[in-house]
Amino acid sequence: MKIKNKILTLLLCTSISIVQCQEETVTEPIVTAAVLNIHSNINAISPEIAGSLLRIELVKSKKFKVFDKHDILEMGAKNKLEINECYGKDCLQEIGKNIQVDKMFSGSIDALGKKIVVSLKVLDIQSGKYDKTTIMEFVDAPIEIQAMIQLTLNDMLGIKNKMETLNSLIYYQQPPETPKTDITNNGPRVGVALVLGEMASRMQAPVSEGGWDAAPVVSQFGYQIEKEYLSAGDFHALIEFLFMLSGPEQQLFNPKMVIMNGFRSGKTGLEFAFGPSFGLEREANSFYHEGKGKWQLQSEWVGIVEDSLYQANPYEIVPRMDSRGRIKPSAGWVMAVGKTFNSGYLNIPVNLYASFNKYGWQTGLSLGFNLKKSN
Repeated sequence: MKIKNKILTLLLCTSISIVQCQEETVTEPIVTAAVLNIHSNINAISPEIAGSLLRIELVKSKKFKVFDKHDILEMGAKNKLEINECYGKDCLQEIGKNIQVDKMFSGSIDALGKKIVVSLKVLDIQSGKYDKTTIMEFVDAPIEIQAMIQLTLNDMLGIKNKMETLNSLIYYQQPPETPKTDITNNGPRVGVALVLGEMASRMQAPVSEGGWDAAPVVSQFGYQIEKEYLSAGDFHALIEFLFMLSGPEQQLFNPKMVIMNGFRSGKTGLEFAFGPSFGLEREANSFYHEGKGKWQLQSEWVGIVEDSLYQANPYEIVPRMDSRGRIKPSAGWVMAVGKTFNSGYLNIPVNLYASFNKYGWQTGLSLGFNLKKSN
C-alpha cells in the first residue's frame, strides 16, 4: 500500500511539473515589432524598398513577431496616420501606440562619398526611448544593400556575422583626400640580398677569370612607386614599380627595375606580390677547357697548330656571366611577402623576397617608408 501511494505521489508531482512548464511556455511574452519606411538618399533604393529589406531581415532573425506591412498600412489608414514620411521619435511612438506594437524599427541609408552608411535604431514604445542605435560604414556597393542591412541588424541584435561577408563589405578608414592631396605610397627602399647559385660563384671568382672578386652579400638602394587600382573591403590590389641599385659598396652598380602585382590586407597590413624584373648583365661566350679545368672566353682559344693546320675549338660555347663581357639586357622573376606597419600617415613596408633568373637566385630583406598623404 505504501509503495502504491509513493507511485501515485510521484506521478502527481510529475504532472504538476509538466503543467507548470506548459504554463510558463504559454505565458512567455512575445515582443512585437514593426518597420516603416527607412530614409534613403540612394536613387536605386527607395525608402519603401529599404523598409521592406529591413523587415525581411528582422523576420529572418526570429527575435520578434514582426507586423505585416499591409496590416500596418490598414491600421494607419483607419486611424488617419501618415505612415510613409514617419522617421522621427514622436511620429514613431504615435504610430506604435496606435498599432499596439512593442518596438518600432527605423533608420537611414546614406551614400556619403566613397561609402554607404547604414544606421538602424529601435524605439521602445512604452518608455518612449531608443533601446539601441547601430551605425556601420560599408564600401560603395548599392547592389549589396540587403547584406549591409543584415550585417547592421545582426550587430544590433548581438547575432554573430559571417566574417567573410563582413570583411568584403566593411569600409576601412582611408586618409583624407583634398584637391591638394594625393593618396600615394611612393618612397625610398633599402635592403640587403644574399646571392646564391652560379651567380654567387661568378661574383666570387677572380677578375682575371671573368668574376667580380666580390662577396655574395650586397646592399640595395632604390625607389618604389605604388598605385592601388582595386579595393574590395579589406583587400587592396596594387601595382608596384621598384627601381633598385645593388652592390654599390663593392663597385658593382647593378641596376634593376621590378614590376609587381600585389595584394594587401588593409586590416592587418600583410601583403604578397610577384612580377618580372629587368636589368643589365655582363655576358660573354665561354667554354670549359677540360684540359685546364677552367672556363675561358671563346676568344681565348688559340688552337693547336700541327703541320700548319688549325684545330677548331671542340668545346661547347655557352653564354655566361662575365665581367669581361658585353652589357646585355636580362630578365628574372620576383616574389615577395611582407607587412606594412602604419604610424599615422607614415607607412613602413618590410618585405622578404626571392628573385630568380637563369644564372641563379637571390633572397633578401627590403624595407622603406612612404607617406599615405603627400602634397
